[in-house]
Amino acid sequence: MMIRLFTGFYSILKGFKVTFKNMLKKPVTLNYPIVKKPMTDRFRGMVDLVPEKCVICYQCIKICPTAALELEHKVLEDNKTKTITKFVFNGELCCFCGFCGEICPTDAIFLNKMYEVSYFAHKDLLTIDLMRKDKYKHVDGGESS
Repeated sequence: MMIRLFTGFYSILKGFKVTFKNMLKKPVTLNYPIVKKPMTDRFRGMVDLVPEKCVICYQCIKICPTAALELEHKVLEDNKTKTITKFVFNGELCCFCGFCGEICPTDAIFLNKMYEVSYFAHKDLLTIDLMRKDKYKHVDGGESS
């Protein structure tokens, strides 16, 4: 009986030792929803696009190992100028390898720093229109880059 009492008292003191040792240190946690951790330069988030920079070379489509990107364009009346009609990203297929951003000659496509990615409907993840400015507004409050 006395041994069990001593062991219990010793374990309580051992626990308090850890508590008191860390009580005056700077906390390592964040107040998460209010304070968000900035992502590192090498972090790969969701695919994003700057449509004005895109030269419609289709290199990102060709290099994508999972075929997560879909691009369509049309040639205008002067037969020289191309314009994007559809640029869709399938978030379910993407493996976030970053090949699309590496191969882009104008840095029009890139992986942003978003790490909070959730959708209410599965179909919304399948067809993310990269031409829209507010494509990720529902997720991060409108800051997509």
